[in-house]
Amino acid sequence: MRAMLIDDEKPALLHLERLIRADGRLEPVAMCTSAREGIEWLDNEPVDAVFLDIGMPEMNGLEAAEHIQQRHPGIAIVFVTAYSDYAVEAFDLQAIDYLLKPIGPTRLQKAIARIVPESLAVENKAAKAGDSAPKELEMPGILMFRRLELYDSEARKVRPVKWRTAKSQELFAYLLHQGEQWVPRDELTDLLWPSMSGDKAATHLHTSVYQIRKLLKDGKPEMALEYRQESYRLLRGGVETDVERFEHESEKLIGSVKGNIDPAETLLALWKGGYLEHHDYPWAESRAEKLNRRRLRLALELAEEEKAAGRTDEAIRLLTALQEEEPYAEEICRQLMSAYESADNKRLARESYRTFALRLQEELGAEPEPLTRQAYERLAD
Repeated sequence: MRAMLIDDEKPALLHLERLIRADGRLEPVAMCTSAREGIEWLDNEPVDAVFLDIGMPEMNGLEAAEHIQQRHPGIAIVFVTAYSDYAVEAFDLQAIDYLLKPIGPTRLQKAIARIVPESLAVENKAAKAGDSAPKELEMPGILMFRRLELYDSEARKVRPVKWRTAKSQELFAYLLHQGEQWVPRDELTDLLWPSMSGDKAATHLHTSVYQIRKLLKDGKPEMALEYRQESYRLLRGGVETDVERFEHESEKLIGSVKGNIDPAETLLALWKGGYLEHHDYPWAESRAEKLNRRRLRLALELAEEEKAAGRTDEAIRLLTALQEEEPYAEEICRQLMSAYESADNKRLARESYRTFALRLQEELGAEPEPLTRQAYERLAD
């Protein structure tokens, strides 16, 4: 499906284009910097959706939407603006959605889902599956970001695993967590079955061990679960986890992203969510926090390098995505203001600070740090 983007601010236009292309369900076929230019283009070329900024000179987005609906009544309209004041008027015009700047990928995905029928989205995904093969990330054999999954490298897809019990899954995750170190049996029973008697907990442990060995035999035969002297360990046989790869590679990249933009982007693509966050294992929390700090540091360095290389739209895209996940991070806010300023858009830089400050006040009862406030005051000069 074809989309037109209309915004008088070029950086915002480029940012929205990047997000839409990354989503993959719509094809931006026209990017216009005025409402009149967009309306004239529509008279000659059909589109399915228009993403329309409201605050534009000469003809604002609300007026433009009325013209578009009169001439082309089947087009879906999504309003995009830095202010929420026009929400009522926007929906009076039967807009599909109303997006507030700075736009994040998650919010945009929801808007696109209202435009693109699910069946068409599935067809598009299947049709494009081979297009990105040369750029496809080589996935490790075990995935631990977001949830525990096994990856089949030959089939190039996640291999479904039917765990007989949640405890056998947690045992497998904990042994992976420990690397290839020996873990005493008592440590495992105390962790997984703390309220059971020793004999009963040992029986459950043996059952879970049997289930894991059967799983490895069927799906990862190069791995082995060993037992010796009242302890267990999980041998990988060369199978790597996404977390281990991230740890090793980020160690080399952090502090050295300059000149290494592509490797940094590839590494960050491994991050699908926090370490085992879907499972909520208490023993994983410490490592999850360390990994998240490392990922945040790498992403901020990458954004700074993108900005230094003149790719401010890429920096803004990355920072807005980070801010959705880390909404209270001061450094993200400061870098986002800096990126908008580099894109010659002080208005959006100031608006991003105001949005951040309001969020802190309403949700945490806090104020921005002096360093963040000073960056904003400098913009206001």
